[in-house]
Amino acid sequence: MQALSRSQQFWLAVFLTAWCFVGLTGRDAWNQDEALALTPLLDWLASGDLIPAGAPFPLHTLLAGLTAWLSQPWLDVQDGARLASGVLTLAALSFTGLTARALYGPGYGAAAALALLGCFGLMLRAHAQLPETALLAGYAMLLYGIALARTRASAGALVIAIAGFVLTLNRGLPDLAAALLIVLLPMLSRAWRERIYRQAVQRGLTGLAWLLTAWLGLLLIQGDGALALWWQQSLAALAPNRSPASLLNNLSWFAWPVWPLALWALWHEHRRLARVPVLHPVLAAALVTLLLGLWPSVSGGSSVLPVLVPLALLAAHGVANLKRGGAQAFYWFGVLCFLFFALAFWVYFAAIEWGWPVRLASRMARLVPDFPGGQTAPAMVILAAAATLFWLIVIPLFPRAKARPVLVWATGMALTWFLLIVLFLPWAEAGWGYRPQIRAMATHLPAGACLRADVDPAMTTMLRLHLADHYRTDGECTWWLVTGTREDFAARTWPVATVWSGFRPRDRSRYYALIRREES
Repeated sequence: MQALSRSQQFWLAVFLTAWCFVGLTGRDAWNQDEALALTPLLDWLASGDLIPAGAPFPLHTLLAGLTAWLSQPWLDVQDGARLASGVLTLAALSFTGLTARALYGPGYGAAAALALLGCFGLMLRAHAQLPETALLAGYAMLLYGIALARTRASAGALVIAIAGFVLTLNRGLPDLAAALLIVLLPMLSRAWRERIYRQAVQRGLTGLAWLLTAWLGLLLIQGDGALALWWQQSLAALAPNRSPASLLNNLSWFAWPVWPLALWALWHEHRRLARVPVLHPVLAAALVTLLLGLWPSVSGGSSVLPVLVPLALLAAHGVANLKRGGAQAFYWFGVLCFLFFALAFWVYFAAIEWGWPVRLASRMARLVPDFPGGQTAPAMVILAAAATLFWLIVIPLFPRAKARPVLVWATGMALTWFLLIVLFLPWAEAGWGYRPQIRAMATHLPAGACLRADVDPAMTTMLRLHLADHYRTDGECTWWLVTGTREDFAARTWPVATVWSGFRPRDRSRYYALIRREES
């Protein structure tokens, strides 16, 4: 694989950084998982504790709180906290590239990072406030530590210890067990039982034990049952809750296009796999993280996120061994796929903004009723058109290198995300965001009114965020926000006045009503 020049490395770093951070700010939470991820952060900020002991992902909460605090002069809490996902995703891409370079040699790092970026399942999760991005970064860092440990014991041990600590501060015991297996399984191979790797593993696990001891000591010092709560959460995460069939079905699209390339890498090396030691830790990580996908995660469908790292590393190895015909086919399939996506996005945008095609416009209007066209600024439309045109121009200019197939998938995925954010942000906010409904409801609240809420946990968190001056958890309040299905509200006779009612257009199963209790 051809090594990148310094200028190519610079532009690759710019591209990866831009992809990780574009679209993180200036919007509301779009789904329940993203809203619920803010709950431990708000609890921690309100408690004043040293560490967020009650958070299911305390490390992510710590990092989100740090980015929110650093950006508070310019961004609100939600936007600032979401920057943590960008930091963690960039770390995952960087460590994946560094691992491929350390294992396979120069040139492979860019292919691995681009392969990971091009995964369908990563795009929305990398740009959302989801704690599983910490898992992605943690496993990428762990594999880099293993790759280093084969030649540099001290550096490898340090990275292994930090990565194991990062993973344990996520789901707890399941990720600690997974990290230990990934570190130890390569030693089944004779090539990984050399003295330098064994020393690195011993030092790394010793360092991990000291870090975990310090963490548990901090929880004990904090008091209020913080240590017991963390232990209970870790034990609760030990039970798997997903079927293998569901996992593989989700992985088939989530890990596209890296899983076909990973399978090709295995097929190409299957006769001499025992004599290719650089693949042994990657295979161990792929097996362990795939099994780990059976265990629960905070956000639905994100439990398979860690398996993308070893699959991307296998894909980088596989793409270097693709025959010319296979590489060309994969390249042109990516070109046609993202050409279709780009064309579809522009057609749907025309239907939403300009009402043409008429039939599609009426269908989109039913999805998000009362959404007025013309919400996207002309400058944004010009910017999106320029990005689309630029991608079309540079496709033929991509170097005919072995990494060309993953390059087109990575740039195509970047274009897809850019068009979604630039063209459809107002429409997505109106359909998926919590803020429009909360603002519509808040217009009916008098100044200083006390609001109680009997609603789902996600809406409760968003009320705490957007209506901090009104929302109360205790005491008597005249104003109540309640939830249920439309049928529930139609069948129920309220002894009080319903002042406002509504729902998020893309979640019509949950209906909200603001009621005013008569004062006694």
